[in-house]
Amino acid sequence: MAAVLRMVSRWLPGGAVTPCANTGRMWLLRLGLYELMRPRRKAEDWVWILDHTVQLGPHKALVILGIRLSRWKRGPLRHDDVAVLDITPMLHSTGEAVESRLKAVVEKTGIPRAIICDGGTDLRRGIADFQKTRPGIACVYDVTHKMALLLQRELEKDPRWTKFIGKVNQTRARLVLTNLACLVPPNLKAKARYMNLSPLTRWGQKALAFLDQARDIPGQTVHHPTVEEKLGWLREYREALYHWSVLLAIAETVEHYVRHEGYHAAAAKQLQERLDGLEINAPAQRMATDALTFVANQSAQSRPRERLIGSSEVLESLFGKYKQLQGIHRQGGMTPQLLALGAAVGKQTVQTVRRAFATIRTRDVVQWCRQHLGLSLQAQRSYAFREQISDTKRVGQSPSF
Repeated sequence: MAAVLRMVSRWLPGGAVTPCANTGRMWLLRLGLYELMRPRRKAEDWVWILDHTVQLGPHKALVILGIRLSRWKRGPLRHDDVAVLDITPMLHSTGEAVESRLKAVVEKTGIPRAIICDGGTDLRRGIADFQKTRPGIACVYDVTHKMALLLQRELEKDPRWTKFIGKVNQTRARLVLTNLACLVPPNLKAKARYMNLSPLTRWGQKALAFLDQARDIPGQTVHHPTVEEKLGWLREYREALYHWSVLLAIAETVEHYVRHEGYHAAAAKQLQERLDGLEINAPAQRMATDALTFVANQSAQSRPRERLIGSSEVLESLFGKYKQLQGIHRQGGMTPQLLALGAAVGKQTVQTVRRAFATIRTRDVVQWCRQHLGLSLQAQRSYAFREQISDTKRVGQSPSF
């Protein structure tokens, strides 16, 4: 931002002096802290969405977003639909710690209508304890996470999947530095390997189509025997890829429906109509049946003519934006940039920014960071390495006589 302002400063009134990068960063943190601290209207239709963001170092941050059902117009949630209600870095996340933060958020919004999470043990325990004295709160399971678990179950039952993954890794190594690099399979996720199903099935089917009708690529001649040598093994997985794509279609159909329509009384029946024709074999039948049962159970928590939000993907998306802002690949650990989550949601207007800057000062940001974050990982690293460097220099110095 600082560089952009310098570029356009000649056309701005009073643009002779422009803020540095740290000033722009502090503006973002002040706006984020304002959004986190400002009061919210208490109502009975709040929905809370919560999860942890995890990164380098021992800490994780519990983040709670909120949206009122009366303001949900159906369809996937966007960042400007939600508000950040709580951000709490934790060294150890337990059910008691989660329940404590839920009680704190009640002071802002009142008792919520529903809470959405991905089923983590500490989250479920904290929510369950919170519900004991607050009946009427729906605990909603994120549909994307549930579909991923169903996919995982089916893939783990299929011995072809593990062999296929091994073949993919071999093929990637054999193609990446050749003139067939355009055919390289996608990178695989180290964790939750069932999440690789979508990119891998699409790659496998497209690679098979190319293999069946190999043709020259603009700028180079394709050596057909080489293509056959590198990708010919895919033919034995043609049927498997089709069956896996059907499982994926079932999961995506359910996710798409719940993201747009939510959980409601007629959800399972309407979803059944969309899944007709996809139960082509026993795994697909099992997947569809369990998905419909899940949607029916979740929908049973809804009240007449009520639709409950069923996806926490907006929070996952927000975590992605936060990691981009922070520069997670520089291994900086959890930093004050965590407050930028507050600035990334809601509808920011000129009036909102003015109120934020009038309310939150730099010292408020510093105080929040000291209270919740302590010494940053980068500061710890600098301190540790500085001591080592000092010792090394002393070792290398000539002794004095």
